[in-house]
Amino acid sequence: MPISLDRLKVPDEFVLTQEEVIEAVTDYFIKHGWTVQIEAASGGHDLVADKQEWNAYIKCKGSRGKRQQEGMVYDNTQLRGNTGDQIEKLIRAQGEAENPSLFIMANPGLDRMKWVVSKLETGLDKLDIIRMWIYPDRTIKWDIPAHLLRIARKLGIEKN
Repeated sequence: MPISLDRLKVPDEFVLTQEEVIEAVTDYFIKHGWTVQIEAASGGHDLVADKQEWNAYIKCKGSRGKRQQEGMVYDNTQLRGNTGDQIEKLIRAQGEAENPSLFIMANPGLDRMKWVVSKLETGLDKLDIIRMWIYPDRTIKWDIPAHLLRIARKLGIEKN
């Protein structure tokens, strides 16, 4: 359910829609030498990026819907639901992936969103799911499982 920013104990620092996250992620990967395909019709991941022999399957979410009234954002229940959806879609992609692949959940770098995801960090690392945090100025920050750091750096994905 949407909630007014005013009703949050600590209002979100910024708001990004899923479409804005997809755009920022696409720009980042293209800038770092990847080819990107939008997969919105698939019902699964949003983007597939290719570089060298590697694929990256990316599922993006925002902090509000593009049709929501200004000043409204997803409540914590919706953020948790979105996180669960991302994980499910990425696990499905893992089962279908043929090439060496990375699996990335991309979200706004909001404290509230990071808190929700932090509760799942150990499990996400075991599932090889990388977290990509998007900020309004297009800054990207990463949470990368330690065992994937060398591969991520080789492919131009840097841990900040």
